[in-house]
Amino acid sequence: MTTNYTTDAREMLGNFVEEAGETFLVIRAENAVGEPQTIRITLDNLAEFYATQADELTSHTRTLAGLSGNWFSISVLADFAHRWFQRVNIEGMRQAARKVGLEPRF
Repeated sequence: MTTNYTTDAREMLGNFVEEAGETFLVIRAENAVGEPQTIRITLDNLAEFYATQADELTSHTRTLAGLSGNWFSISVLADFAHRWFQRVNIEGMRQAARKVGLEPRF
Protein backbone atom coordinates (compact mmCIF):
# COMPACT_ATOMS: atom_id res chain seq x y z
CA MET A 1 0.00 0.00 0.00
CA THR A 2 1.32 3.44 -0.88
CA THR A 3 0.27 6.72 0.61
CA ASN A 4 -0.29 9.80 -1.47
CA TYR A 5 0.20 12.48 1.13
CA THR A 6 -0.57 15.33 -1.27
CA THR A 7 -3.97 13.92 -2.18
CA ASP A 8 -4.74 13.18 1.46
CA ALA A 9 -3.71 16.70 2.52
CA ARG A 10 -5.84 18.31 -0.19
CA GLU A 11 -8.84 16.27 0.92
CA MET A 12 -8.24 17.11 4.57
CA LEU A 13 -7.20 20.78 4.29
CA GLY A 14 -8.09 22.11 0.84
CA ASN A 15 -6.83 22.64 -2.69
CA PHE A 16 -4.32 25.29 -1.59
CA VAL A 17 -2.00 22.36 -0.73
CA GLU A 18 0.57 21.89 -3.51
CA GLU A 19 2.58 19.07 -1.95
CA ALA A 20 2.63 17.23 1.36
CA GLY A 21 4.69 14.68 3.21
CA GLU A 22 5.34 13.45 6.73
CA THR A 23 7.64 16.38 7.54
CA PHE A 24 6.45 19.21 5.29
CA LEU A 25 3.44 20.92 3.79
CA VAL A 26 3.77 23.15 0.70
CA ILE A 27 0.88 25.57 0.26
CA ARG A 28 -0.21 28.49 -1.91
CA ALA A 29 -1.14 31.61 -0.01
CA GLU A 30 -1.11 35.38 -0.28
CA ASN A 31 1.35 37.52 1.62
CA ALA A 32 0.39 40.62 3.61
CA VAL A 33 0.09 42.75 0.47
CA GLY A 34 -1.97 40.20 -1.46
CA GLU A 35 0.79 38.77 -3.64
CA PRO A 36 0.74 35.03 -4.27
CA GLN A 37 3.39 33.10 -2.40
CA THR A 38 4.25 29.44 -2.05
CA ILE A 39 5.60 28.40 1.35
CA ARG A 40 6.97 25.19 2.79
CA ILE A 41 5.91 24.56 6.39
CA THR A 42 8.04 22.04 8.28
CA LEU A 43 7.66 20.49 11.69
CA ASP A 44 10.36 22.85 12.98
CA ASN A 45 8.65 25.94 11.47
CA LEU A 46 5.41 25.02 13.15
CA ALA A 47 7.00 24.30 16.52
CA GLU A 48 8.87 27.60 16.39
CA PHE A 49 5.62 29.43 15.58
CA TYR A 50 3.85 27.93 18.59
CA ALA A 51 6.83 28.61 20.86
CA THR A 52 7.28 32.27 19.87
CA GLN A 53 4.12 33.70 18.33
CA ALA A 54 0.97 31.76 19.05
CA ASP A 55 0.38 33.43 22.42
CA GLU A 56 1.59 36.89 21.34
CA LEU A 57 -1.41 39.12 22.00
CA THR A 58 0.09 42.54 21.29
CA SER A 59 1.04 42.08 17.63
CA HIS A 60 -1.47 42.12 14.81
CA THR A 61 0.99 40.34 12.51
CA ARG A 62 2.42 36.85 12.76
CA THR A 63 4.87 34.91 10.62
CA LEU A 64 4.90 31.20 9.77
CA ALA A 65 7.58 29.70 7.50
CA GLY A 66 8.37 33.10 6.02
CA LEU A 67 4.75 34.10 5.39
CA SER A 68 3.67 37.17 7.35
CA GLY A 69 0.12 38.35 7.67
CA ASN A 70 -2.86 39.06 9.86
CA TRP A 71 -2.53 37.20 13.15
CA PHE A 72 -5.79 35.33 12.65
CA SER A 73 -5.05 34.09 9.12
CA ILE A 74 -1.57 32.91 10.05
CA SER A 75 -2.89 31.19 13.18
CA VAL A 76 -5.54 29.36 11.14
CA LEU A 77 -2.84 28.24 8.71
CA ALA A 78 -0.73 27.00 11.63
CA ASP A 79 -3.73 25.08 12.98
CA PHE A 80 -4.22 23.42 9.56
CA ALA A 81 -0.55 22.39 9.47
CA HIS A 82 -0.76 21.15 13.05
CA ARG A 83 -3.76 18.97 12.22
CA TRP A 84 -1.88 17.54 9.24
CA PHE A 85 1.29 16.73 11.16
CA GLN A 86 -0.67 15.19 14.02
CA ARG A 87 -2.31 12.88 11.52
CA VAL A 88 0.80 11.77 9.59
CA ASN A 89 3.70 12.25 12.01
CA ILE A 90 2.61 12.88 15.58
CA GLU A 91 5.91 11.70 17.05
CA GLY A 92 7.87 14.05 14.78
CA MET A 93 5.62 16.93 15.86
CA ARG A 94 6.22 16.06 19.51
CA GLN A 95 9.99 15.98 18.97
CA ALA A 96 9.97 19.33 17.16
CA ALA A 97 7.91 20.87 19.98
CA ARG A 98 10.30 19.60 22.64
CA LYS A 99 13.30 21.03 20.73
CA VAL A 100 11.89 24.54 21.21
CA GLY A 101 10.96 24.01 24.86
CA LEU A 102 7.29 23.11 24.52
CA GLU A 103 5.71 20.17 26.28
CA PRO A 104 3.26 18.57 23.82
CA ARG A 105 -0.22 17.79 25.08
CA PHE A 106 -1.24 15.81 22.05
